[in-house]
Amino acid sequence: MASVPNPTAVRGLPNGTVAVLGKAGAVRIIRNGVLLPVPALTLTVCSTSERGLLGIAVAPDFSTTGHVWLYFTRPEPAAPGLCVNRVSRFTMADDVIDPTTEVVLIDNISSNAGNHNGGDVEIGHDAMLYVSVGDAGTDPRGGGSAGSNDAAKDLSLLNGKILRVDPGTGAPAPGNPYSGAGTDTCRVRGNRPETPTTTCQEIFASGLRNPWRFAFDPNATGTRFFINDVGQATREEVDEGILGADYGWNTREGRCPQGQNPPCAGPPPALTDPVTDYGRTVGTYVTGGAFIPNGIWPSQYDGAYFFGDGGSGRFWVRHADGSVDYDAPFHTAIGMSDMTFIADSGGVSLYFVLAGITTNSVRKITFPTQPIPTPSEALRYVPTLPANRVFDSRLPADGSAPIPGNTVRTIAVGVDGAVTRAVLVNIAYVAPSVPGFLRAWQSGAPMPITSNINALAGEVVANAAVVPVDSSGRIDVLTNASADVVIDVLGRFDIAAGPVSAGRLAPLAPQRLIDTREAVSLTNTFTETDAGSIDVVNAPLRGRLGVPATGVSAVVLTVTALAGTSTGGGYTTVAPGGTPQPPTSNLNTNDPGDIRPNLVVVPFGADGSIDLHLFRTDDVVVDVTGYFTDSTVTASTTGRFRSLTPYREADTRTPFGFARFGSPATRSIDPVSVPPSAIALAHNMTLVNNSAALFLTAFPSDPRPFISSANASGPDQLRATSAFTPLGAGSMRYYSMAPTDVVVDVTGFFES
Repeated sequence: MASVPNPTAVRGLPNGTVAVLGKAGAVRIIRNGVLLPVPALTLTVCSTSERGLLGIAVAPDFSTTGHVWLYFTRPEPAAPGLCVNRVSRFTMADDVIDPTTEVVLIDNISSNAGNHNGGDVEIGHDAMLYVSVGDAGTDPRGGGSAGSNDAAKDLSLLNGKILRVDPGTGAPAPGNPYSGAGTDTCRVRGNRPETPTTTCQEIFASGLRNPWRFAFDPNATGTRFFINDVGQATREEVDEGILGADYGWNTREGRCPQGQNPPCAGPPPALTDPVTDYGRTVGTYVTGGAFIPNGIWPSQYDGAYFFGDGGSGRFWVRHADGSVDYDAPFHTAIGMSDMTFIADSGGVSLYFVLAGITTNSVRKITFPTQPIPTPSEALRYVPTLPANRVFDSRLPADGSAPIPGNTVRTIAVGVDGAVTRAVLVNIAYVAPSVPGFLRAWQSGAPMPITSNINALAGEVVANAAVVPVDSSGRIDVLTNASADVVIDVLGRFDIAAGPVSAGRLAPLAPQRLIDTREAVSLTNTFTETDAGSIDVVNAPLRGRLGVPATGVSAVVLTVTALAGTSTGGGYTTVAPGGTPQPPTSNLNTNDPGDIRPNLVVVPFGADGSIDLHLFRTDDVVVDVTGYFTDSTVTASTTGRFRSLTPYREADTRTPFGFARFGSPATRSIDPVSVPPSAIALAHNMTLVNNSAALFLTAFPSDPRPFISSANASGPDQLRATSAFTPLGAGSMRYYSMAPTDVVVDVTGFFES
């Protein structure tokens, strides 16, 4: 993927880039798979032996603070030839880390032998900064070296420890095991023979030889992490991070006394054995590790931990039950130094770095490529009225906190999985911490490569989605950035074992119902009422544009909300005409001038009309694409729904699908995931890299109708919109009025 000299660490940044550390002191940035030519920062470091620029952590609120933490070995100007380890916080902006923003948190950590520096830094779920420090190879107090070095047991030294400190000041974190009389802060006092022997308050755990890397579990509710500790000559180990633990170095190596292999005596009561270890017949030095975020790969990897060995190059999986098959490595890559999971355009990939004369590189593993999905059994649509809010992460019942980035949240949507196979939901993506995307899919199934919503930092964006449910009526949701999520159920798709009356789609040639920017006329019929802060637009629909006067349970619309030049931060709610405004919304606008469309499926009111409730939204446009039947019509199989695992049908950024749109241009696809006899498509359209404000129209065949399916209000926006659109002889046409890339994801089809 990219080449970096002697890479030591790799981390994803919330702005979509990847940071890679070079041992010689450079922080390099990869953007869209390309290594930027100028380093973000170059530090003066000692790089002999195992020294250098070794570790990086990224602030959870990076989008607002730009904070990163670096662990590096620096020369000591006052003592030529002396090198010590330091942990500092820096501020980053526009792919540049400003060296003048350095705040030194921990300093003068001994590196007297050059090896065993440790070097990892991470922010825990408790918002504290964790630091791994090696035993310096030789006891900083003048004791032994290698297996005789007992610095890891010396609580007056930072060496051979996991430290936990305040990320802003470096002060010992509250709750650390050592405080009070006989203790002191050691963060800058140094580790020399004359150093005071008071116990260090920064220590979280001790008894480690060279904890090169450690990793937090993104699936855990608390702060859970594993430590990869490099052995002396016999065993390599992975330890669980436990407050106050002593892992036994230098008396124990792995699960045995130093120098021994199993069978061997267990640890004394005061010491903690590793969660797994291995001997020199399978590897020589343990390096990077990473927990697998639940849901992104097949379910057998949920709760699992990857770890690797730099000498043998083998990657192993420790499964959730604690088992490791050392005879069946997952992957092999000699010289692996660090690994982590990073969200990118292909999903969430395992990134890793290789260090060596011929292997200096950054690589990734994405698992697996999507298979063409198998359709569900035939289904019929049952509308929910009013829409039912099943999840709101802002409320106490659902956590009162944003969903963390790259963490799967399982959500019960209130349906019976024995009857219902999918739900039509409206998802609001609320204020992601950085520009982000959201995915929704069947709980327990492999995470698809598709996405449902894209949003800039701080935006509120809504989009409808057809999401399959598991047997317990649950879906999974993942956002690549910390964000609040709100989910409303608009309807469900229940099993239809034969011909049915209600719940079948009757697609219509897309037509415009109303546009409030235009004057009222016979073809643009609506009334608008000022109800204080909420305007209500009523539009009659029964018996118009192909929608019959009877036999209709709900109409299928594309509704577009338009913020005015002085409005923004508004919403639109669609309801049956003459009914109270429901406590949900279908669309959200943000800045002035914002244009947002969405799929809306809504029943008529008693008078055959719909109401659109507008808050801080100047105008609204409604296009009709079909309707669902009710129980009064003749039973049939035409129009039943077949749900699909979300599937990427086309992406103009790749050779897959069709070419980028010119100005203007029309493209066609014949969906490989849909049979030629299908009469309509459930699809999600995403505008990417658009050159200007534009609209996209999805339609079955020429002539092109005067409607829009997706919109962008300015250049270089990421906008996703769902729709149920008729197919023309099994194909779909897409028209764009300006140059843009388009991604089409398919979630199902309606059968003939």
